[in-house]
Amino acid sequence: MLETRTDQTDLLKSLLINTNDKNQLNVLYAAWAAVYTTGSKYLETLILEVLSEPLPSQKRDIEFAVARMGVTNPYFVARQYVDLAAGGSLEALNFKPFSSLTIENELAYHHACVAISLINSGHMCLRSHVRSLQHANESDNSIDISMRVAAVCHSLNILGRLST
Repeated sequence: MLETRTDQTDLLKSLLINTNDKNQLNVLYAAWAAVYTTGSKYLETLILEVLSEPLPSQKRDIEFAVARMGVTNPYFVARQYVDLAAGGSLEALNFKPFSSLTIENELAYHHACVAISLINSGHMCLRSHVRSLQHANESDNSIDISMRVAAVCHSLNILGRLST
């Protein structure tokens, strides 16, 4: 298991370090979204070896993403398995319109949502945020990096719990 953890730690660090300058903020949002979603101190320690903590305004954006995906991911997954004539929308969840959230960087925010949705298995939300990024002409490579960051963080979170 130690070899697997080392391979995954190396992958995470490579993704965090070897991204281009244009994608660095997106990677920061995705990585910290994974930390906040999992609550993993182990993961936080690994990420702090490479990235600084987000600025307060960035942390606010990421926390909005964590809070919103924390509701939408399980809700819309559950809605796939039940047929109800009520609810089924963001309005039913009493969400404020996205435009009223004053998000500092919408692209980075969507990268955070991609990471959170992947970790939470919120596949409908994942698809929605990937589409938003693609409509904003974000490269598939950039989106894939956020997905790989989330996937390896998800695994390292589990491995971190196994070692304690």
